[in-house]
Amino acid sequence: MFKIFALLFIALGIYIGMNYGDEVQNVMDSDAFEKVQETIVDGKDLVVDKIEDAVQ
Repeated sequence: MFKIFALLFIALGIYIGMNYGDEVQNVMDSDAFEKVQETIVDGKDLVVDKIEDAVQ
C-alpha cells in the first residue's frame, strides 16, 4: 500500500518538475526568495547559538 503512495508521489514530483520547472526556477531566483532564505539562515544561527548557550 505504501509503495503505491510512494510511486504516486514520485510520479507527481516528476510531473511538476517537467511542467513547472521554469516557473519554480524563476521564483527561486527572485529577490524576495533570497531574503526569505537569508532570514531562515539567520534564524537557524540564532537557534543554534541559544542551544549551545543552554548546553554550556
